[in-house]
Amino acid sequence: LVSRDRSSQLSNGSGLDDVSLLDEDGSKSTNKSGDRSKLSGRSASASTKTDLMNLHQTLEVRGLLSSFFIFYQLTGAELSVNEVNIFHNASRIGASFFVFLTGFGHATYFYARNSCRPGRVMQVLFRMNLTAFFLCATMNKPYILYYVCPLHSVAFLITFCVMRINQSVNYDRYGLRMKLAALALIIFAVWDLNLGIFDLVFSPFFSRNPSLPGVVNGPLWEWYYQSHMHHWIWFVGIVYAINYPVTSLLLNKMEIMSNSGMALAKGTIGLSFVAAISMWIQGPFSNSTYYFAKMNPYYAFIPVLAFVYFRNSTSFLRKHHLKALKIIGKFSLEIFLFHHYFFLADHGDSTLVLIPGYPKCNIIVSIFLLFLVARTTHNLTTILSGMLFPVDDDNKCIRSLAIIIIGTLGFYCTAFALDAMGLAGTTNICIGILLLGIVTYKIVLDMTWTEYKNVGRQLATDLPAEETIIAKASPPIIGIMVILVLGISCHILSLAGASGGKLPLEHSCEAYANEGTWAPVTACNEYQRGLDTRQLDVGAYYRDCDDTAVMHWGWRETAPNLKCQFRSRPSSEIQKKLSHRKIIFIGDLMVRELYNALCRLLGDQTAGMYDASVADHSDISNRIGNIHLEYKWAPLAFDQVSKMKEIRTKGNAGIKSPDLLIVGGGTLDRLHVWATDEDQASHNVAVQKLAKELEFASAPAIWCTPTTVNTPALSNEEKRNQMNEMTISEVRKMYKELEVESSANFVLDGPSYSRGRVSESYDGILYPRMVYDAGIQIAANSFDWLLPPADNEDDLFEPPLTGLLGTLPLGLMMVCLCIIGLFCLDGYFGFSYLPSLFVRRSDRRKRMYQDQNGASAVMPNDIFEEAFIPYHQLLKLPVHNLRAGSRSSRRNKKQDSDRGMEMTQQDSDILSLLDNDSLLGNQSISRRSNATR
Repeated sequence: LVSRDRSSQLSNGSGLDDVSLLDEDGSKSTNKSGDRSKLSGRSASASTKTDLMNLHQTLEVRGLLSSFFIFYQLTGAELSVNEVNIFHNASRIGASFFVFLTGFGHATYFYARNSCRPGRVMQVLFRMNLTAFFLCATMNKPYILYYVCPLHSVAFLITFCVMRINQSVNYDRYGLRMKLAALALIIFAVWDLNLGIFDLVFSPFFSRNPSLPGVVNGPLWEWYYQSHMHHWIWFVGIVYAINYPVTSLLLNKMEIMSNSGMALAKGTIGLSFVAAISMWIQGPFSNSTYYFAKMNPYYAFIPVLAFVYFRNSTSFLRKHHLKALKIIGKFSLEIFLFHHYFFLADHGDSTLVLIPGYPKCNIIVSIFLLFLVARTTHNLTTILSGMLFPVDDDNKCIRSLAIIIIGTLGFYCTAFALDAMGLAGTTNICIGILLLGIVTYKIVLDMTWTEYKNVGRQLATDLPAEETIIAKASPPIIGIMVILVLGISCHILSLAGASGGKLPLEHSCEAYANEGTWAPVTACNEYQRGLDTRQLDVGAYYRDCDDTAVMHWGWRETAPNLKCQFRSRPSSEIQKKLSHRKIIFIGDLMVRELYNALCRLLGDQTAGMYDASVADHSDISNRIGNIHLEYKWAPLAFDQVSKMKEIRTKGNAGIKSPDLLIVGGGTLDRLHVWATDEDQASHNVAVQKLAKELEFASAPAIWCTPTTVNTPALSNEEKRNQMNEMTISEVRKMYKELEVESSANFVLDGPSYSRGRVSESYDGILYPRMVYDAGIQIAANSFDWLLPPADNEDDLFEPPLTGLLGTLPLGLMMVCLCIIGLFCLDGYFGFSYLPSLFVRRSDRRKRMYQDQNGASAVMPNDIFEEAFIPYHQLLKLPVHNLRAGSRSSRRNKKQDSDRGMEMTQQDSDILSLLDNDSLLGNQSISRRSNATR
């Protein structure tokens, strides 16, 4: 609707890009007020590209972190979340860096602009949350799923409040710092003390119940977990922002030293950061995910400030940046929000599939679309925020906010009305969207045409007095055509097998669940890996090249339109699926091995290990988290019927019934109850009763047919005669004819997953563990339709208590460090004082000369006035309350006059003394004298 140049005019100089949460951090807005180099006391001709934490650099960092997040999800580096996962921990540090930039950027804006108008608040919050709210409404997701938006919104609001309250003292020497010290104590009380303050403040906005898809512990706990992990780092960003003039000037002072002096001064800080980073890596960074999340708020400032220091340590590094990362960094907020739907579909369990069977091509297309959608959305929200919420027009901001609220409520009422009348179909919704789009376009065009003409006259552009019919009609027509083409394309891709990820399987997929094979996978052969991935979904498991072919179970490729994408289920997915459920296994040794395989899949790797203290023919129970597993020894059909009746009787008596039954047998029946006609008749009756029990079972039932028998491996002649593969195949046929299989809800076909591994059956009946792992994976795929979400999930949900992550001693440590950073004027929280240990100032005349020329004043508290007074003067901020006192003022005036004088003979004498007693040489001080002149 408007050009980019026009969008900046609509923002009235507010800098639309700098209001974003993850796009830019306020440094752009500072540059609009004046060259950032002026803010550090340097010449106005200096390039902003060499400034400390300049715009290009912060965008590059955002682009780097966004790229890391994308590849972190694509490579599956987050899978082992229950163990030490340095990739997961590194991703949390990346999130902390984003929060640091938010605190730094908004504090810089409010301080440099001396403006805390409501329009700024509305514009920033609108820009941060518009896309997230839109996704919540259209995708039916909870707001907390996009936790980055509330996290940065709260950080911004707190920054605004602390800058707005008693705004007149923000430019006193210690006024703002006292307010921030009080804020540090509030943060400490809310997050680090388990006093219930957190619940009191945030429970009105986030409910404790229920457990939602993607938010397994409830919104309140998820908010507590995410906010706790970063609750100090944004405050560190604020401290860095208000100390920015001192930090920048201190860096300049070190760079005009002699080469040896500069190397020693910078090297001292650098080595200190290296030592701190080493301890951090060996400590919190190398621990489990939960422990790292608990410790991250207290140690995240170490890697963040270390990166900032080393990235800005030389003018060469500050001057150069990677343009590709800078471009990505401009829309990093949108990348984070939309990557949920490109790489985290189904609440993080799968990836968007546009080209079925070609994962690498699919990744390339998905990344391209992600960047395209993110860039377009960024431009739209940036323009809209400037149009609706201009910073200098509070009345228009309030009016726009009221219209948005009323319009949203109106849309919701319309939706409820359409739903009540049964008209909320896809066709009606599409027609409504098209009509609303045309009406909105017409309204905006009428409202902005006059202003657009005025801009055209200012730019000497000939514009018609009124738009032609073609000019008015063509944009809506093009928009409708684009929507239709996209809709038809999506429909065609869906028919070809494209989907929003690996969706839950439907009951119609039951017929294909056992159709798989064991495939040898050679990791070094890219073609074979791609083929196995497309046909069996197994080739992608390997990351390293290995010439040895490894056997893996995989499902044969099905028609894409069937939507039957069978896959090996990870432990985390099965844990979620079976949460608060009770699974009972009933059967012979084969069923016991399947029980052990499920225990291993759920995380108990000791299941199935050889243990002579446990009887072979005994019942077993195991509780893994909130999942209850039982195995009941029932080798014969009669035993299985008896166990199932017992379970049904207990259920009638009020004892909790199982949520799933897994029953199997038949092998030992052929050995023990097949010798006479009477035995066979009795067995037939037992099998018929078994079919009835399966049909009327109180829970879904899976029937497990016997695996393929390795006849030569049977231990004696009797077994080879009674239990060979030919006789067992007759048993399978009999069970099928007597309707055992049709009575069960799903049949786990033993020959399917044991075929191809028969020679590995060491006793003719039992197989290696991996074979039963494949069998339980087949059963796990059937859980999609056998175990729908429980109706009483909300009643079963037990949310964790907030306040458990806070650590009192470390919270006190952060309060002390923040006070040091505030009142010692150090953006690096004490590290900047280390170079002063190597600058000796013993001689009074030498100290006087150094103080006057500012060459060796390398302690942050010594250069407060020198850094802040020029900063305030250039931004037209108050300066009268910055000086320490009258004596200091007179001294400052004397220094100003002295700096305008040429070097005298006395200066030369002092200079010769300095050569023998300081790290500052002739060359560096001569440069300083010339610069001051």
